[in-house]
Amino acid sequence: MLRLVGIGLGTPDYLTLKALRALEESDIVYLDCYTSIISSELIEFLRLRLGGRLVLAERSDLEEGVAEIVKRAKSMSVTVAVPGDPLMATTHVVFLEEAVKEGVTFEVIHGASSITAAIGASGLSSYKFGRIVTVPKNAGEESLKTICRCVEENMESGLHTLVLLDVADGGLRAAEALGSLLMVAAEMGGSFGPQTPVIILARLGYGDEFRVVCRASEAGGLSLPPPPHVVIVPAETRSYEREAVKALTVRGGELLDTYRPTSRRRARAERYIAKTSGVLSKLAAARNDAETSKILELVNSYVEDARHFLDSGMLDDSLIAISYAEGLLDCLRIIGRVEFTW
Repeated sequence: MLRLVGIGLGTPDYLTLKALRALEESDIVYLDCYTSIISSELIEFLRLRLGGRLVLAERSDLEEGVAEIVKRAKSMSVTVAVPGDPLMATTHVVFLEEAVKEGVTFEVIHGASSITAAIGASGLSSYKFGRIVTVPKNAGEESLKTICRCVEENMESGLHTLVLLDVADGGLRAAEALGSLLMVAAEMGGSFGPQTPVIILARLGYGDEFRVVCRASEAGGLSLPPPPHVVIVPAETRSYEREAVKALTVRGGELLDTYRPTSRRRARAERYIAKTSGVLSKLAAARNDAETSKILELVNSYVEDARHFLDSGMLDDSLIAISYAEGLLDCLRIIGRVEFTW
């Protein structure tokens, strides 16, 4: 039997009862010590529970030893214990593929992941996150450019970016990662820059976890606990997100109140609203029959809705509302009730 067991956010408190039971029932447990930072407290806890059955596994043990570990699972109960959730990294999916190939039965026990924990702890809507990126230690210029492009693409789509930081050799600090990204972003241009608000989450799940909002250029001045760190680059936020961020972070949430990253969608909505409002004001001043006036009132309601959605950061809803307004005006023109040009 092969088990992949998620052990949570790196401390004993996040071990589920099912995970602990599976570990204790195993003949051997390989503890993944390279895909995330694990507290010495958790390692000591597992040593006391498992004794000599616990193997501290490094990258080579897991990536090069898949076949051997699965082979052992044919005759004994073997567990690979993984920080977070065991299927969030392709490293561990390979174990299941090998088990299927070798006819070995397997079980997956899920755990709390730093990815879902970070999204939840930020206060931002989980439905508004785009592609996730990772900043490696000693990342090259091309790698950093790729990350910056992803951040820009997410922003343009109104999506927040979860930026994971390398955990190798003690972990990458938020200030280091942001400093590297800002240097590249300055050359590339775009919305992401020194004044961009970022949410920094340090040591989620630990007793000294820390959550703060600051400008990207100010991260170096913060006194943060050691890694693991996670950074979130928000897109335009909605009012309920801003209130949640303020409630869940120690300070800086007010930076999001006036934050409006450059966006072609926002510019398009503003342009459409201005154009439709101009046409509507001219038509409303003309003499219209009762039915036409009623429809123009409906058009005005859609324009006001579009403005409200725009102010609330709901860009898609703003564009939808203004398109309804434009459609009604076009219909009135087609049937000869009004005359205007866009």
